[in-house]
Amino acid sequence: MKKKMTLLLGIGNPLLTDDGIGIVAAREIAGRKLPGVDVEEATASGIEVMEMMLDYEKVVVVDAIFLPEHEPGEIMRLKEEDFSHTVHGSSPHGVNISTAIALGRQTSPERMPKEIVFIAMQAEDVSTFGESQTEQVARRMPEFIDMVIGEIRK
Repeated sequence: MKKKMTLLLGIGNPLLTDDGIGIVAAREIAGRKLPGVDVEEATASGIEVMEMMLDYEKVVVVDAIFLPEHEPGEIMRLKEEDFSHTVHGSSPHGVNISTAIALGRQTSPERMPKEIVFIAMQAEDVSTFGESQTEQVARRMPEFIDMVIGEIRK
């Protein structure tokens, strides 16, 4: 089976202010119709996200992140191993994204992407209902989107 080129995967909840960062970016980039790029959205994590990655050469995941030592709007490029100790998005019955990817690499290595990159932006508010991002995050969205497109084109 021939693998597809690139998947851009926006993760988050577009109804919880900054938690929608990944979805907002994915929708904006989808509108640009980049050749060889499929764009998907997910509100889940773990196994569901890993299954979406199957049969792609490269996957770029865009999401909000919340790390106490970072400022809202800060943009980070992360790798799989950066998530090995996270539990974000996991239910008590699920697994985190790092564990799901490791499971995919173990059970279906030929179908997993060769490269998975995470582009994340530090969120300020992920609990208030609203479809708009906070001021600092919204101001950095164009730069975030440009960084994601740059990563896709690598």
